[in-house]
Amino acid sequence: MSNDIILSCKNKDLIYTMKYIYADNAATTKIDPRVLEEMMPYLKDTFANPSSIHSMGQKARRAIDRARECIASYIGCDIQEIVFTSGGTESNNLAIKGMTITNKGHVITSDIEHDSVLKPISDISQNRDITYVKPDSTGHISPEDVKSNIREDTVLISIIHANSEIGTLQDIKSISKIAHEKGITVHTDAMQSFKYENIGETGADLITFGSHKIHGPKGIGALYIKRQTKIKPLITGGEQEYKMRGGTESTALIVGFGKAVEILQNERNERYRYVKNLRSEFEKEILSQIPGSKINGGGEKIPDISNIYFKNILAETLLINLDREGIEASAGSACTALSIEPSHTLKAIGMTDNEAKRSVRFSFSHENTVDDIRTIVKVISGIYKRQF
Repeated sequence: MSNDIILSCKNKDLIYTMKYIYADNAATTKIDPRVLEEMMPYLKDTFANPSSIHSMGQKARRAIDRARECIASYIGCDIQEIVFTSGGTESNNLAIKGMTITNKGHVITSDIEHDSVLKPISDISQNRDITYVKPDSTGHISPEDVKSNIREDTVLISIIHANSEIGTLQDIKSISKIAHEKGITVHTDAMQSFKYENIGETGADLITFGSHKIHGPKGIGALYIKRQTKIKPLITGGEQEYKMRGGTESTALIVGFGKAVEILQNERNERYRYVKNLRSEFEKEILSQIPGSKINGGGEKIPDISNIYFKNILAETLLINLDREGIEASAGSACTALSIEPSHTLKAIGMTDNEAKRSVRFSFSHENTVDDIRTIVKVISGIYKRQF
């Protein structure tokens, strides 16, 4: 995705334009203009509390209901199984803590979860045993390894659907089947996979997904809660969201989320093919032009994420130089980007600290172009030539 940045100098009558390329779509995406247009009436005119009984309040309520119906249809579930939250982090906390508040049994997760899963699991670890299943060198979790760690007191299995750093896609369907034979609840964080995969087909009982990864607004997400799943709310004080999350709903954000899903439903297959081709071209060019580079993770992946190890340059150095050229990428998950520690995901698949600190994530969307890809490769090649 290329845009123009207008920079002006106050002391001189000078204005110039610089192109920039956004290649950090796994962190967040640019809001679709159609989504923003859909939201505006609920920010300006229909601003009433959707729990109010007057006409404007009921109009807001109907808008929320339509959005919920659209999202439920996309996933293939009942509307009562969709609970709106503030985003992926809250959904993961609700799934993990809400399910284990009164149940002190054993929990299984993996070493490559997002921090918004690992931290709430750490929060509950004083009261129960936690097993962390290791991935193979490609970044995949074996369903058989999950099965072998199940105990009689296992109550929850939480395995990410698509990793946010290397994009590896896990076989949640098989894990769910194994778990359900034992009466165990399954949660999956599908924040990254939601835009490309049929997450309802995973068979999971609790599924985290959100808006800002699919060109919708930030601050709104959801948790799919399968009927009969025993879970308690974390936020109380109102009976909103089927008594699962107290607080006044944000009509505009929910409407925007619904519109983003509606657009996604119509364009997903085309986006998938386009982005996968972009990534393939990018990785082919990087490997052929940058000595010592290699792709981190392998096997089945979502199409938008490319995590690359650069042998001769630190990720921080490369990212600073890319940013100077108007190219925006990242070194891992945005939620841990300020950490000086090497990526726990990359270390989990067998990389050393030194290798992890030389790895950069590029993540694309349908708004990126072939020219963007060529420019990124050209700039990285130039940076290498200047450095060495």
